[in-house]
Amino acid sequence: MFVTAVKTAIVEALNAGFSQLSSSPSDTSLDLTPNSITIEYPLELVQWPAIFVQFRPNKIQWSGINPDSYTAVPSGYTINGITYYPGSEPTRNGYFEGNIDLQIMAMHSEERDRLFDSITNLILMDTISPASSAFVSSIYNNTLIGMTLLLDNVTFLGDSVSAGTPFSPEELTYEASVRIPCIGDFYTNKYSQIYPQITSIPVSGSVSLNLYTTSGQQYTENNQFT
Repeated sequence: MFVTAVKTAIVEALNAGFSQLSSSPSDTSLDLTPNSITIEYPLELVQWPAIFVQFRPNKIQWSGINPDSYTAVPSGYTINGITYYPGSEPTRNGYFEGNIDLQIMAMHSEERDRLFDSITNLILMDTISPASSAFVSSIYNNTLIGMTLLLDNVTFLGDSVSAGTPFSPEELTYEASVRIPCIGDFYTNKYSQIYPQITSIPVSGSVSLNLYTTSGQQYTENNQFT
């Protein structure tokens, strides 16, 4: 429902940020830019060094007591074969909290460490750095998901060296991970259910008014209404 949207938003934001550092993968600048930023495990040598984007939600709930909002459907609602009745389509609003894990994958310790520095700069520099500004703006302007990153609470999950890569059992893999907490809202109308609108309620009856003068004399008036 929203997990893929969160991952996609992060990939787009990282690409926007790193594109400000270099128009193509580069290791000649102060900040290293990766060969790939992906939500799939990088299996090819050409993809390394890479940033593997993962998202782990830890809280999902409705937004508010009544999480549904309604929008008018131009096609109307069908009753007894007649489709001109006004209709509304509900949208369910939800709230989530979770952690975004950026797993750095490289074949050399220097590549891993420089990518870690590059990610740290994207997160912490904010408006000071054009790359960081592009990263943050991409997230806030994303149309897939409404999400806020808690950029003042970033956690370093450690680094590791392990034997073997997907393309060579003899190579070493140098990894490190950065965790960014996030909160956000998502909206879904997946089932496209349409409800009829209540535009009027016909009623009929009568009203009797008992009127009194200042002297206490009573007058009765009867009115019919529809």
